[in-house]
Amino acid sequence: MKNKILTISLLACTLSLITATSIKAETNSQASTTGTASTYKAGPWQPVARFDNPQGFVRVQILNKTKTPLQYSLSTGDALNAQIPVGGIATLTTNSLPSYVLIYNQNQAPLKYNVTAKGNSAIVTVEQASTTTGAGDTTLNLQQSGGIYVY
Repeated sequence: MKNKILTISLLACTLSLITATSIKAETNSQASTTGTASTYKAGPWQPVARFDNPQGFVRVQILNKTKTPLQYSLSTGDALNAQIPVGGIATLTTNSLPSYVLIYNQNQAPLKYNVTAKGNSAIVTVEQASTTTGAGDTTLNLQQSGGIYVY
C-alpha cells in the first residue's frame, strides 16, 4: 500500500512539474513575438527605400557622380544598354514590377548606390566606391511590394 501511495505521489509531482514548464515556455515564446527582437540588425535583406504605391507607375532617376560614363539597363521595358554621361541624369519609368536596374561602368570599378525615395519616385546617386575589392553595388531590385533593394 505504501508503494502505491508513493508511486501516485511521485506521478502527481512529476505531472505538475511538466505542466508548469510547458506553461512557462508558452508564455516566453508569446512574449518574444510581440515586438521587435533585441537581436534585429539591418542587412541586405532589408529594403533601402520603398515606393508608396507600387501598383502604379514608378520612376527611378539615376545621377552619375562618378568620373566615367555609366551603362544601365532595365530588365523590363526597352531601356536597354543606355548610357549616362559623367554628371548626367537618366530617368526610368515602369509599371512592370518586379524589375531590376543594372548599372555599371566600362572599367568595372566598384560602384556605390545611395537611394532615396519619396512617393513613387526614387533617386539613385551613383558614386565610385571607396573599396578596391569586390564588385560594389551592381543591381537595384524593384519589388512588387514597393521595396527597393541594392545588390
